[in-house]
Amino acid sequence: MRKIISLSILLAASLSVSAQHIYSNAEITSTSDLIGTSRYVSMGGALGALGADISAISSNPAAIGLFRKSDISLTAGLLWPKNRDYAEGDNLTHGTFDQMGFVTAWRLDDDVVKYVNFGFNYQKKFNFANGFYADNPNTYGLSQMDQIAQIANLYPSDYNLIGTAWNACLFNQDKDGFFYNPSSAYNNRYTHYSTGSTQSFDLNASINLNDRAYIGATFGIENVDYNRYSMYTEEREFKDGDQAWIDDYELYNDQDIDGYGINFKVGTIVRPFEDSPFRVGLAIETPTWYRLKSKTIHEIKSKWDNEGNYSESNYYSYPGYDDSYLEYIVRTPWRARLSIGSTLDKYLAWGVEYEFANYAKNHMKYPDDYEYYDGSSFAGKSDRAMNRLNKDMLRGQHTLKAGIEFKLADDWALRFGYNYISSIYKDKARLDQTRPSDAFDYVTSTNYMNLSDINILACGLGYRYKKFYMDMTYKFRQQNGDFYAFDDSFTNDPQFRAANPDLAGVKLEPVELNLNRHTITWTVGFKF
Repeated sequence: MRKIISLSILLAASLSVSAQHIYSNAEITSTSDLIGTSRYVSMGGALGALGADISAISSNPAAIGLFRKSDISLTAGLLWPKNRDYAEGDNLTHGTFDQMGFVTAWRLDDDVVKYVNFGFNYQKKFNFANGFYADNPNTYGLSQMDQIAQIANLYPSDYNLIGTAWNACLFNQDKDGFFYNPSSAYNNRYTHYSTGSTQSFDLNASINLNDRAYIGATFGIENVDYNRYSMYTEEREFKDGDQAWIDDYELYNDQDIDGYGINFKVGTIVRPFEDSPFRVGLAIETPTWYRLKSKTIHEIKSKWDNEGNYSESNYYSYPGYDDSYLEYIVRTPWRARLSIGSTLDKYLAWGVEYEFANYAKNHMKYPDDYEYYDGSSFAGKSDRAMNRLNKDMLRGQHTLKAGIEFKLADDWALRFGYNYISSIYKDKARLDQTRPSDAFDYVTSTNYMNLSDINILACGLGYRYKKFYMDMTYKFRQQNGDFYAFDDSFTNDPQFRAANPDLAGVKLEPVELNLNRHTITWTVGFKF
């Protein structure tokens, strides 16, 4: 293989950024899990109308208004995915610190305002701990470098993945200046390992109006800590006349994303019938404004040296151009929640809750104070192409929660909960990196995954002794994913079809992944 035209003719893009896009933004800002106190989790989080649990601060701020005593609680546990072993000697089972908070209940000598309560709660919102393999033994001849060549033809760049792949001699350029991939792939493998979490810090105030209505407000600050390591390996065949070689390569990515977000929630709970414990809850949550920083280091190892000479046994390393760094802002959609719940003779409690959020409204932009690395402004320039891609590929998410609690005795309770969370991805959604987005100028990866609906089952046991209580919960979270190593839309490109008539219109089969995970948590608390 040899380079026909020097890379120096390629244009440099204006921003050095890593591959932040609709899929990574949705993952970072996800609320598609059930985390909190053991009682909250075991009842499926359906406490928006029942209240009196500090974790309900995350769904309906008015829930704190039902406390009649001050309360302090702490929750920790163990989490493990379906496949515990990521690699030899590396077990993915790990401890998790999920919640810590307190409520102070102030009883007033007033005929209308019975209580004024204040609460603070730390709670995990989503746990990124995960590891999986995605092996595709039949790529039908399609290669990641076909997509990279297509992007290079549209938006030439000498940075990040395009520049690194060019330096590694993984695609070529003909005499007319057209970039193309000269090799046919027959196998690829992707390895993923991620850690970190999004944590929420909620400050709440709520009031009890004559034991008939409860009103609350919550100000939330979120912290994002995401770390991802991945390795993509592709095995290809390169032909030159009657000769053929195995032309495999490896792409490594090491990415860190950190930052913070802010939001605000208001809610109410109403007991409409004076002689009935039946309650109705309503809550509205503003968008969360995230200010995030992403830093990615990537490297390619290929069998071609920088002069275009092939080696059957040696690999040559091509580190990416410096660190890919980006500061950006993501605004999530509004959320609305409606809940109902009731009790029966103090021996049974039940709750149902519905939530809707339209992820097509996710919005990405770049801050005006980008040059000041410690800036805090949420003002900036919108990425219109990426936001258009959001609308084309994402949709509204429906969440249904249900829970029930049985009193087995004065001090013991048995609980069950269920969540259904719909997928945010439209049918045949894909990561279209040919859109004119600044975030695609310098990509360092091409993979994406369309996640299925989520089902969460939970059960738990609670014990009360005077002012002390202890709860335990087991949670099973079920979800599948269709993993794609790259977008195959290049097979419809006229130039690709003309050069590869046998591959015209061929589609890459996704790798189906099982992303199930299990969690056991314990909560200890004290009322005073």
